[in-house]
Amino acid sequence: NFEQAIEYHRQHLSIAKKRGNRAGEGHACAGLGNSYYGLGNFEQAIEYHRQHLTIAKEIGERYGEGKAYGNLGNAYQRLDNFKQAIVYHKQHLSIAKEIGDRAEEGRAYGSLGIAYVTLGNFKQSIEYQEQYLSIAKEIGDRAGEGETYRNLGIAYYGLGNFKQAIEYHEQNLS
Repeated sequence: NFEQAIEYHRQHLSIAKKRGNRAGEGHACAGLGNSYYGLGNFEQAIEYHRQHLTIAKEIGERYGEGKAYGNLGNAYQRLDNFKQAIVYHKQHLSIAKEIGDRAEEGRAYGSLGIAYVTLGNFKQSIEYQEQYLSIAKEIGDRAGEGETYRNLGIAYYGLGNFKQAIEYHEQNLS
């Protein structure tokens, strides 16, 4: 129920502003951005994720900054602006590595892989997806592992390697 979520995030944002809680403002903006993304309003999502990014930078919240970059990348991807999405996903990846957040690092690799497969650069996509798969296995992220098998199947299909594509899709099913 994204409409209801937006109402609550707006209340959160209002209270955080009244209290001068910049971190709270950033988190509310992130929630608003994710809610608008869920509604398919990617332009509005980008506006809120940019506000979150600005606040996260201002207060030195590196994790929030990384998440904002990742969310911006996802929104630009949905607008078919894959080159801009890649720029943001690489910034997300850089921060995730810097702060040692393996889960976010994996998600950034996965997002990069999706962007590259959409651009038709299947080999680059496979490189990123393999890095995500390695991390997903390392941290026990079974959902991420399955998602990566699916994405590897798509990339190998794009290369015309149907046998390998089938193997990855079967792994995703299991």
